[in-house]
Amino acid sequence: MSTRKSMKLPIVLAFLFIIIIVYLFATIKQSHVTCDKTNTFDSNIRLQEHIDTTFDGKKITSMDVTKTIILPEKYTRDNSRLNSIQFALEKTLNYLGKHVTYSVRDDRIITRIQVDKNQLILLDNIEFIVNDDIEIKINSNTKSSDVILLKVGDNYTDGEFMKRLKNNGYTCK
Repeated sequence: MSTRKSMKLPIVLAFLFIIIIVYLFATIKQSHVTCDKTNTFDSNIRLQEHIDTTFDGKKITSMDVTKTIILPEKYTRDNSRLNSIQFALEKTLNYLGKHVTYSVRDDRIITRIQVDKNQLILLDNIEFIVNDDIEIKINSNTKSSDVILLKVGDNYTDGEFMKRLKNNGYTCK
């Protein structure tokens, strides 16, 4: 009878130890990296890219990319240029389906991409050419060395990710 009482304490302690270990693993904080880049083209056309990336260990688990195209006043007197730029973006990003939203304001187009599965994201792939009018050039070639290709599930630590984007002109924190 005395052996049964002595077995209860180790069992309770082991059970508490297991609960503490499970709690610690469940509350591990995921790494979060934010990066920004602003490009200014001819005629003061600006492209701002903002990337929020979440990591779990050594993998990207989600990305939230906001691309804002800001046109100067001389190009926004009518909505035709904003509409043509939005059409070009929609044509290029239609593979993401419901993960992309567009917002057109008086002088800007805001494109927001939110992915958490194995979708590809291209960064630094938009260029504007200004002659008599503005022309948007979107590089959607995933093999090109001129763009940054990222995918949810890629193996990066937050430090490696920040280093890669900093080498491409982004500021990260």
